[in-house]
Formats: sequence, C-alpha cells, structure tokens
Amino acid sequence: MKFLISLLLAFSTIALAGPAFKHSEMAVSLNYAGFGFDTAVETIPDGFPVNLTQAQGKGSFGKSSLAITVEFVPDAGVIGNCPEGFDLPFAVVPGNFWAVTITAADNSQVFGLFNTGWICLTADKLHYVGETSGFFIGGSGRFDGASGDWVSHYEGNNLDATIGFRSITGDMQGTLYLP
Repeated sequence: MKFLISLLLAFSTIALAGPAFKHSEMAVSLNYAGFGFDTAVETIPDGFPVNLTQAQGKGSFGKSSLAITVEFVPDAGVIGNCPEGFDLPFAVVPGNFWAVTITAADNSQVFGLFNTGWICLTADKLHYVGETSGFFIGGSGRFDGASGDWVSHYEGNNLDATIGFRSITGDMQGTLYLP
C-alpha cells in the first residue's frame, strides 16, 4: 500500500509539474564579428540601400554564423543616441521588418525580426556604432517554434565606399523561449 501511494504521488507530481516545464528559457549571449556590404535595393530612395551583413558568432549557440539585413534612413531624432564624435544619425527604416538568421554548429537556425534601432557615423563616414532590438520568430531544428526578444550593440569601419563594404563587431543579448 505504501508503494502504491508513493507511486501515485510521484505520478501526480510529474503530471502537475509538466506544464511548468513546457517552455524552457535560454539566455542569449552572443559575440560576433564579420563584414557587410550594400545591396542594389532601396525601400526608401535616398541613396542608402539595404545592407547585408555576414558574421561569425560565439556564445549561447556555440560557434555560429549570422546573416542580417537592414536599411537605415537619415534621422536627426536619434542624435541623442550618438556618442561624442559620431555626428551623423540614422534610424532603422521602420516600415519593414528586417531579418537576422543565426545558424548554430548543428545547423539548427533561429530567426529574428526587427524594425527599431539606430546607427551613428563619424563626419568622415569611416566609423560607426549602433543598436537594434527585435524578437525571435521561430527557427529550425532545435529552435523550431522558438520565441523571445533580443538587443544588439555593434560597431565597425566603412572600408570601401563604392560598394559599402565594412567590418562589424558586436554582441546580442536576450532571452529565447523554446517550446
């Protein structure tokens, strides 16, 4: 009888605890470095096209790779974010959801979207700093159905103005919820 009660108690505990463990939470901490370049696409015809960035990351996803799309538009309203010496303010074009894909070493992917953020350039347009924030919208493999939010800080150097080729280093912090 004591065994039966213990067994019943154990099953009840598992059944009641199940919903509490339904979603797991993963802290996202990722450092990345890579390069980017301008595309031929402009959603707002102002001479600042959509950018594509490719980087290698290290952190919560192990060794990983990132691909990021974004377009910026001149915006004096974000000048308050610019550190001293970075006098040219731009905002992320808000009329589109820009994308980030993180591919982990096991080829699982997590997908993110964003439409907020800023970038500031030096007067000579050679150096930049910025921040974007967004949310995770799923993925593939072990990240299928993931959700959450993130913020990324980055900086770099513009190296070839003819194609907008540049370097980038940055970090991403956030929370990922897995089903």
